[in-house]
Order: sequence, then structure tokens, then C-alpha cells
Amino acid sequence: MVHRRLVTRALSALVALLAVASPAAAQRALGIGGDASTLPVGTARVSAGIVWDRANERYDGDGTLRSLGANASAASWNGRYDARLASASPLVASLSGFAGFDPSLGVLSIGRRDAAQDAALGVELGVLRRLTVGARLVAASHAIEPNLVLNAGRVEGTMGFNPAWANSAARTRNATLVAQFDSAVAQTGRRITQCQATPAAAGCAPVLANVAGAQTLVGQATTFATALNQLYGGRAGAAGLPFVPLANSAAQAAINQRILGFRDQFVAFGNNALDTQGPSAAALFSRADVDTLLADSLYGYLMRPVRTVHAYGLGDVSVHAKARVFDMVGDDTSSIHGFAVRQAVAASVRLTGSSTPDPSEPFAPVTGDRERGIALQSFTDLFYSERWSATVVVGIEQSASADYVTRVAAADSPEVGGVPFPFVPASRELRVSRQPGSRLDVAVTPRVAITRNIRLGATWSLARQEKDSWSLAGPAGAGGATAADLTAWTTATDWSEQRLSVGGTYSTVEAVRRGHARVAFDVTYEHQQTVSGSGWRVAHLNRDLVTVRWYRSLWGRR
Repeated sequence: MVHRRLVTRALSALVALLAVASPAAAQRALGIGGDASTLPVGTARVSAGIVWDRANERYDGDGTLRSLGANASAASWNGRYDARLASASPLVASLSGFAGFDPSLGVLSIGRRDAAQDAALGVELGVLRRLTVGARLVAASHAIEPNLVLNAGRVEGTMGFNPAWANSAARTRNATLVAQFDSAVAQTGRRITQCQATPAAAGCAPVLANVAGAQTLVGQATTFATALNQLYGGRAGAAGLPFVPLANSAAQAAINQRILGFRDQFVAFGNNALDTQGPSAAALFSRADVDTLLADSLYGYLMRPVRTVHAYGLGDVSVHAKARVFDMVGDDTSSIHGFAVRQAVAASVRLTGSSTPDPSEPFAPVTGDRERGIALQSFTDLFYSERWSATVVVGIEQSASADYVTRVAAADSPEVGGVPFPFVPASRELRVSRQPGSRLDVAVTPRVAITRNIRLGATWSLARQEKDSWSLAGPAGAGGATAADLTAWTTATDWSEQRLSVGGTYSTVEAVRRGHARVAFDVTYEHQQTVSGSGWRVAHLNRDLVTVRWYRSLWGRR
């Protein structure tokens, strides 16, 4: 909001300054898109615009459209996404007897909508007959709106939070169970030894009748108790793994049944140490549990909950210069007869870059979409009479390198179309350095003059960016991620995009030049639509732009 107030105040001051100057002797505006025109000497142009962007899809490397939340959704949120779920698999299989058990928190679905609203302010001045200089400032607002749905049918998951991690009663219950197993194993082991030494001792008959069975029971119960302790916790205050089977699951029922089976076998050998109560089981994972998993330091993610996040701040701040290098038109585009051409070149320097994404946000918006950098452009205007025109713009751009902290997923972690699962542990934070690849932009804009003050047009544009170069700039946290992980994560960073735009311009510039109006301005509306793309950086974008430009002659020809 502060940046927007600054833009508003600056715009008001400039408009007030221009209001006391003479009307512009500017040439007629061509319409949407860039063109090769430059301002007459002493003429100032103030531009103010609003850009609205919306997207809920993006492209893969092969050009396939996917939901923006596709990489954050999982048909089975299992051990591929969290190593501790994977480590629970053999333990649950051992305890329950279910071979190949797949521990899952359930079905995760995240829909996502990105929206941006940027306010741009530009000032330009004709300093020489064919040279215009200017500056541009953008106040950016970007929001990401995720919609998380977990276990919609309430039956999808097999695992949940281990209650022993947060509940003392559950810890006590698990500790008691493991202690009972340890006691039963120790007592039966001693009895086997005693009965073999003193066969006539009381209670030895069932043991001596099946010594091998008793020894097998001791071994199996020892293994079972060890797995219980590793999964659920119990010995010496151990809390076990963070995830255990659900209370109403088949796996938990099988574990409880095996405990009853061990109890009956120990009773058959005269040992009543075990009771009928199984370990503390989990509740089905919920949306609130996802927030707890991410935010609670117990689980290692140290992330904020999944939520709508807004980012406000300065976007691009740039300065530029444009020079006409060839001209068959002159300053007046309203009296062209036949075919005419003009050519201009421009250079711009972007003084600020996009903001740094917050590594603790699962979905982190930023302001701006490029780093600091330079760009060169060529503008070629083609005219056929004063009614028809077209502009071809070719530009190259190179952004500067930038260092920031991010979380790098493991090389073998799940991803969709090159984008990894967004819930990455804090231990995998790295400080990285990114050198963006060079970018090529081509745009072709044909236009038609409906009247002297109304022009319609359409634009086809192509943008291509080469692969980024990434390197480690130093660890930022406890470590865990490696250079190999970074390489895998940044393999497909090149991209291409095509857009189509349609729009129109209403201008009073020609009317002012002829003395039929007092205020020289033009208003442009443009709608852009991404029609194809390749590379996970490319969103399937809908964009609307409204731009108003005021012209005033501060000195020079009136």
C-alpha cells in the first residue's frame, strides 16, 4: 500500500506540472504494443497503467497443460514424500504381517490460483528530435490462493500422527505395552533355563512339554517388541516414529490381534505379563494436521500453513532510451501516402529485481518476474497509407545473477512436470546462486485505424529463455541437500511462450495537433492470452492491461 501511495502522489505531481504546459505537438499514437515512435523535442509523456494477471495452469517441458497445484497433489501421500513414512513401512509390515505395506497419510489435492495486480507509472521526455529517454516504476501485488483438500472420502489414509509425540497418556500406554513384552520375554526366558535345570519345579510342565516352542516365542516376541518400540515408542521415553497406523485400519487391527496371540501363547507357558490393550493408534489425517505437520518444530518442516499469501512491493524500476535510426514518416503519421518504414532501437536498464521467495512458505509469491538486467530492442514500423500499419519488435535481454536461500528437494523426490513437491524439510535449505539465461522476445503487431482517433490491433509474441546456470553459494541451514540435488532440481529451466493479444487505443493527440481538442492523451485496453508454452516456468496466463498516457509540450515546437 505504501508503494501505491507513492505512485499516486508522484503521478499527481507530474500531472499538475504538465497541466501548466502547452498542449503537445506529438504524432498520433499507433495503438497497442510498442512502436518506433519517439517524442518531439521538449514533449513529455506520463503513463499510468494497471495490469491484471490470472492463472491456474502451467505448462510442462513438453507443452502439456497442468494445474498449478499438480505438483502439490498426491494420489497417495506416502513414503515417496516423507522419509519417515517410508521408514515406517517395514515396521508396520513386520508387526502386522502385511507384506509390502504402503504407509499413506491419504489423498492430497491442492488447487491453486495465482493473481497479480501491478500499477505502473512511466515518464518520458523527447530530448532530441529522434531521441526519447524515460523511466518506469511498477508497484506490484501478487497473491497465491491454494485450496487444500485431504481425504475427502474420509477413508483414504492408512497412517496418522503418532499420539505419543504430543500426548503423555499415549506415551505411557506404549511404554507399558513394551515393558510388558520385555517382562514376558525375560520371565519366560528365565523359566526355560530354570525348568531345564530343575524339571520338577512348579509350572515347568508346559515349558518342558514344548521347549522349542517356548524358545521360538521368546525370539518372536523380542523381535515384535523391538519393532513396537521403533514404531510407537516406549523404552526409555522413546516416542517412536511421527506416523503410526490408524485406529480403525486393517494394519492396526492386525497388530492388535498379534498382541492378543502373543498374550495367549505366553499364558500357555504360565506367563500373564501381557494384557489385551494394544498401542496408541492414530486418527485420520486432517487439514489441521497438515498445518501442524508444517508448522510444529517436532516434524522438521518449519513452514507456514497452507494459506493465501500476498506479496506487495516494488516490481521493475527501469530507465530507457529510444532513438529513431531510419525514418520515411516524419513526425506526422496522419498524412502517409503509400508505403513507409521507420526504424528505432532502444536500450533499457532494469535497476531492481524480483523479490526473494520465502522458503518457509509452501506457496511463496514474489513481486516482479525478472532480476536486474539490461535489454536491447529493435522496432520496425511498416505503414501503408495512414490506415494500415504494423510493428515488428525484436529484443534480447540478460538478467544479472542473484543469490538467495531456498529449499532444494532430493533428486529422487516426486515431481510433476519438473516441479517438485512443495513441502520440503528445513534441513534442506541451501543458499544458491542463479545466473538467468539470455532471453529473446519477438512481437508482431498489425493495426488498423478505424477513425483518426481509434485504432485496433492484435499482437503475436514469442519469448524464449535459455537455461539458467545454478551453483551453491553456501549452506544456509543444517544441510541435507547437495549439489547433485540442485542440479536435478534445475535441469529444465529453459522455456518458451507464445501469446496472442487484442486491443485498441483511443487517442486525442491528432485532435490536439489540429486544434480540435485541448488535452492530448490516449487510452489503451489490451487482453493477452498465453496460447502455447514449454517449460514449468510458463503459466497459462490471462492478462488485461489498461494504460492512460498524457502528452505535454514543455518547450520546443508548440
